[in-house]
Amino acid sequence: MSSNDAERGKEAKQPQVSAYPVSTPQNEKSVLLCQARGMFPDLVRFTWKAKDQRGSILELKDAEQLEQRDENPVQITSMLIIDQHKAMNNKFTCSVQHDSSFKDNEVDIPKEVTQKSNANITCPSPKAEEEDEEEPMNTGVFELSRSLHLFSVTYVILLVKNVLYFCTVSVLLYKRNSANMEMFKSKAR
Repeated sequence: MSSNDAERGKEAKQPQVSAYPVSTPQNEKSVLLCQARGMFPDLVRFTWKAKDQRGSILELKDAEQLEQRDENPVQITSMLIIDQHKAMNNKFTCSVQHDSSFKDNEVDIPKEVTQKSNANITCPSPKAEEEDEEEPMNTGVFELSRSLHLFSVTYVILLVKNVLYFCTVSVLLYKRNSANMEMFKSKAR
């Protein structure tokens, strides 16, 4: 039996959805985190919603949304980068769509962590064996922060590499064209 046949025989499993509090602002931007894990198939779609203090729905067109996928076990994290003022003054909800459920799993993003709430806010309720796998929220936020930092460093390195490649090719083309011009001038004489 191949691994694809084994995967086809598995039953769909709902994701365990966790929300993390608003990050401390940097450069007047805050990061909201929502994570889905333990699902099968491992395809989910995140939707972010925001309501102001009067209950009016806000548009998130100026927000930047990133997704990160980690293997073993599969975890997909959605990060919403938003203006600090909006993050602190509005209520945000993360909605996760998955094939195993007819309704979306929704979880509110907490404003801050208190001393009492050191565990993940989770919806739907996990099974008993999954509760043993819970990690403290501080570790999860640290790992996500580190992953986001590594992603940023990798992105900058790739940009620098592309700029160096472009400059090298430009210099080589310029030298080739200069050599061709000199050759044509010497043959023309």
